[in-house]
Amino acid sequence: MRAAAVWLYHGSMHGALRFFLTVVLAALLIIVVYLVVSWFVDGYFGGNIFPDDAEPSTWSAPDSWSEWRDIAVVGLGILAALAGVLACILLAVLIGTALAVRRAVNKNVVPLLDSTRDLVDEVRGTAEFVGESAVTPIIRVYSIVSGIRRGLDSLASLGGRFGGKS
Repeated sequence: MRAAAVWLYHGSMHGALRFFLTVVLAALLIIVVYLVVSWFVDGYFGGNIFPDDAEPSTWSAPDSWSEWRDIAVVGLGILAALAGVLACILLAVLIGTALAVRRAVNKNVVPLLDSTRDLVDEVRGTAEFVGESAVTPIIRVYSIVSGIRRGLDSLASLGGRFGGKS
C-alpha cells in the first residue's frame, strides 16, 4: 500500500491532486502527533488534553523517584534491546556485503587480471617479434650504409693525401 501511495505522489499526477494528497498526509501526521503528546501529558502530568471518558483505565504520573527510576530502567532496557537487534542486523548486512564483494572479485576481477596478464605476454611477444623481424634488419642495413660511408670518407681522405693535397 505504501508503494501505491508513493507512486500516486510521485507518479504522473496533476498539481491539485498532489496538493490534496499532501494536505491529507499532513493532517494525519498532525493527528498522530496530537495523540502521542496528549497521551504523555495526560498520563505523566495529569493534564486533560485527552478526555478520560475516552479511555477510562488511565494511569497517573509516578509519585516517587523510585517509580521514575523504574520507568527509566525499562526505557533503557528497551533501547539496549533495540540497539542489540540493530547491531545484529548491521553485522548480517556487513557479512552479506563482504561475501558479495568477494564473489564479484572472484567472478570479475580475477578473470580480468588473467586476461590482462595474457595481453601483456602477447604484447611482449609482439615486441620481440617486431624487434627481431623489423628492427634488427634495419639496424644491419644502417650499420652497413654507415660502414660504407666511413669507408668512402676514408678513401677520399687517402686520395687527397696521395693526390698532392696535404
